[in-house]
Amino acid sequence: MSELTHWKQLTNPLYIGAYSLQPGEIRTVEIVKVVKESVKGADGKADDCTVAYLKGEKPFILNSTNCKTLTKLYGTPYIEQWVGKSIVIYAAKVKAFGEEIEALRIRS
Repeated sequence: MSELTHWKQLTNPLYIGAYSLQPGEIRTVEIVKVVKESVKGADGKADDCTVAYLKGEKPFILNSTNCKTLTKLYGTPYIEQWVGKSIVIYAAKVKAFGEEIEALRIRS
């Protein structure tokens, strides 16, 4: 089967998300750096977000859930100590904003 293109890839091309993975795909990536930066949403409003830069991939906007997972996986809440660590990313269905959506999640 050929690769599928999720419509969100066309509207949010700067960051990796659940929509960046093929159905059922899991991907191992390495964290290069983690920073706080201004990210412009679809509504044009900018918010300060925690962003992980990944080797060979688009940056990953880390929400609280994924930051807590990284803290548990690597035994440290310090972003500098996450650099160089490998993580597995996958899409999971979660409840958010009153509906079920796909979100990018992390595991070791």
